[in-house]
Amino acid sequence: MSFVGARWWKFDFHTHTPASFDYGKSDSSLKASKTAKAWLLDYIAKGIECVAVTDHNSGDWIDRLKDAAVNLRAEGYSIFVFPGVEITANSNIHVLGIFDPRATSADISAVIGASKFRGTKGDSDSVAEESAENVIKEIISAGGVAIPAHIDMKAGLCQQYSSHTIGQVCRHASAVEIIFPDQERTDAPLSRYTNLNIDLPSIIGSDAHHPNDIGRAYTWVKMSTPSIEGLKLALVDGSSSIIRSDNETTDPNRSSNTLLRSVTVENAKYAGRSAPLTVEFNPWLNSIIGGRGSGKSSILEFIRLGMDRARDFDLLDRDNEIRRSFESFAKISASRDSEGVMLENTRINCVYTRDGIHYLLTWTKENNRVSISRYDGQQWIPEEGEAHTRFPIKIFSQKQIFDLAKNPNTLLRLIDESSTVGFQQWKMEWSEKHSHFQTLCSRKRELQSKLANKNVLLGQISDVEQKIKAIERSGHTDILKNYQIYSGKRTNVSQYEAGIEDVKHQIESISNAIPIPAIDTSAFDTQSASETEVLARLNALNGSALFFKETIKQAVASLENELTQFKGWYSESDFNKSHIEVIKKYEELIDGLRSEGINSPSDYAKLIEERDVISKSLKAMELVSSQISEIDSSINSAYQAIIECRKKLTISRLEFLQQNLAGNSSIKVELEPFSDIGHIEESFRGVIGRSDNAFSADIFDLDRECGFLYNLNKELSAITRSGDSNNLEPWLSKIHEFKGQVFNFRSGEIQGTKIGKRFSEFMANLQPPSFDQINTWFPQDKLSIKFNDGNRFKDVSQGSAGQKASAILSFLLSYGTEPLVLDQPEDDLDNGLITSLIVSKLHKNKAERQIIVVTHNPNIVVNGDSEYVIALEDRGQINQVASGALQEVSVRKNVCEIMEGGEIALQQRYKRMFNV
Repeated sequence: MSFVGARWWKFDFHTHTPASFDYGKSDSSLKASKTAKAWLLDYIAKGIECVAVTDHNSGDWIDRLKDAAVNLRAEGYSIFVFPGVEITANSNIHVLGIFDPRATSADISAVIGASKFRGTKGDSDSVAEESAENVIKEIISAGGVAIPAHIDMKAGLCQQYSSHTIGQVCRHASAVEIIFPDQERTDAPLSRYTNLNIDLPSIIGSDAHHPNDIGRAYTWVKMSTPSIEGLKLALVDGSSSIIRSDNETTDPNRSSNTLLRSVTVENAKYAGRSAPLTVEFNPWLNSIIGGRGSGKSSILEFIRLGMDRARDFDLLDRDNEIRRSFESFAKISASRDSEGVMLENTRINCVYTRDGIHYLLTWTKENNRVSISRYDGQQWIPEEGEAHTRFPIKIFSQKQIFDLAKNPNTLLRLIDESSTVGFQQWKMEWSEKHSHFQTLCSRKRELQSKLANKNVLLGQISDVEQKIKAIERSGHTDILKNYQIYSGKRTNVSQYEAGIEDVKHQIESISNAIPIPAIDTSAFDTQSASETEVLARLNALNGSALFFKETIKQAVASLENELTQFKGWYSESDFNKSHIEVIKKYEELIDGLRSEGINSPSDYAKLIEERDVISKSLKAMELVSSQISEIDSSINSAYQAIIECRKKLTISRLEFLQQNLAGNSSIKVELEPFSDIGHIEESFRGVIGRSDNAFSADIFDLDRECGFLYNLNKELSAITRSGDSNNLEPWLSKIHEFKGQVFNFRSGEIQGTKIGKRFSEFMANLQPPSFDQINTWFPQDKLSIKFNDGNRFKDVSQGSAGQKASAILSFLLSYGTEPLVLDQPEDDLDNGLITSLIVSKLHKNKAERQIIVVTHNPNIVVNGDSEYVIALEDRGQINQVASGALQEVSVRKNVCEIMEGGEIALQQRYKRMFNV
């Protein structure tokens, strides 16, 4: 994708071909063998795109070079030939004449003839009869530009000793060629020119007489297309459109890696109805001009919608004039005279380039959202994501600029969008740390809830212990223990006996319930040998099954016999006899305990079991206490991480200001950490969930200058910045101390403010998560802007409307590489401020970022040296009447008509102002 408008062209102003007698120098074969195509390819290899052919007093090679250039351009090369000549004027002063690419060898010969050069073509063996001054006049009269060649060298203008001669020649010249501009000797030939303080642009060419000399010197020239008009305008502009190669080591065509290439509007009320309205943009400075009502500002709003920047207004109050005005613009128009410029099928397409990749952003009124597609070289491929965050662009109307001046702290949002701060990334990090802290606090409360019954359990275990001791004091502990031991073992034996008994019954039941199936012998043919064999096998299998069932029956009987024998043995065993003795002693003990008032001796076992259960619960609580100690440590670490994260935001903002605004002579922007009095109440009330005006005397009352937040802000604002911008401890320490006092609200005082009973009761009813939120609360930073009124820096609130606007504009133009769109930034500014502020800033910034300005001030367009101008008019629909660089006649005419009232009006004003 190529760009519209002007760009920089690598221009060699001084070259020689084999038409010059000294071409090739000592290489005589080169002069005879070099073709026009090969000659041009030598320049193309060095990146030269525009070459002025300036042979000594000859234009013989012009036509063949022009034909070769046409063919090379058809092959895809960028090369343009400017016909020219190096005329040896009277007194042996060399003068370059450069003409439009349409000029021919015959045109050059005519200029040589008019200069009365009668020597050998291609040679400097004689001088013209006309003086350098008259030669220059002849060149200009023929439509070219005249440049005294290598004025500081041999055969240059400065070889003349007369300052009058040099002055007369330069007054008519278009520029001068200086080879060594840094000559500092007062007796150097160049001083004869510099002492005259003549304001002519300085250019340089290679003066190549051999291919090896190509590219050693050249000049960057800004034009839209190579033409004599473009070259003349660039020379008039001087340093803004002419750069010598010894002053520029990089490509001036470099631009920001984020560019808005075009906006296309389809089917809007006043645009794109009969055919889509497409406005293209240049990578540098674009000016949109037109009479009032021509649709200039509408283009800005179309861009805002197409680039998904409408959501910028979501931060404004619903009754904000700027927001209401935009929402009115974005409405569907119900009738010709109703508000709104949208229709049901309105579509806006923006083509945006980022890092060399092209994206198509499409907004439709039907969906009211922006979709994204990426160009893969052949087609647009849909992509996911939000255009608002993926494709940076800043758009400001004059009303927005004035609104920013009223509340400078809103500029923090712009600072936060910078790569230095990276607020979105920071916000993700903050949310993660904030969520982690909240989770830890919630987990701690959950664990603490498990300890809620600890005191109850301690009481219970104390009571149980007392009862156990009362039983054990009876002296019969061993009997009870033996009874419990033998009872447990006897229960085990009984359970096993019952288990074996159950197994026997189950096997016996299954065996009896499942009969052996009979064989249907009638199904087989006993005359068949094979079937007889099958029947025999089945009978054998049947016999085995009957034997298996009988075996099970015998085994069950055997098991029953064994069980009977075991029972008989057990009843006579020593173990059973010992158990009977223990039971006897236990029963005697029962009678004794009952006589002592203990209802049931079995309580001992239950008490032991109850004590074990309670002890187990208390052991678990000890583990919970340990976990709480660990989580306390984690909470402290998480809180420190939150503090560091919050510090990072303020430090990044301070770094941004240092990087972009340190030493700015127009404005001074300062950041006071955590000291924004305008939002401190709102943010704190949001944390405690009380957004009304309740408890104002306790919390914050600006009119009466009271409340603990008022006192906090006062103390934070009084802290003096140290030399180390990273040291925020004084502020953070004060905020931490404040939070401690909030948590200790029952003391009746916070930050020197006696709090009322109602507020204390409110705080007492706050849920624990609200206190977690207070822990992570920090006041916002405060941004202050001061402007230079010529004598000193004053707060922007003290300035006039123009001074406020200039301060904000100076800020907006001081940083960033993303596209910047401004609507009539000159409103509220006088012409002096427009020139000194906007125009100078535009010159400085457009090399680093794309700027699109909607304006009706000619100083911005002309003196700002717009690379591309779009002139609009309203013929029922927004229409482009002209577009292009300033060198183009139609563009200059529209600039003059729209912004100056026409050529006659401009001339009359000029006469009245400067010819009195």
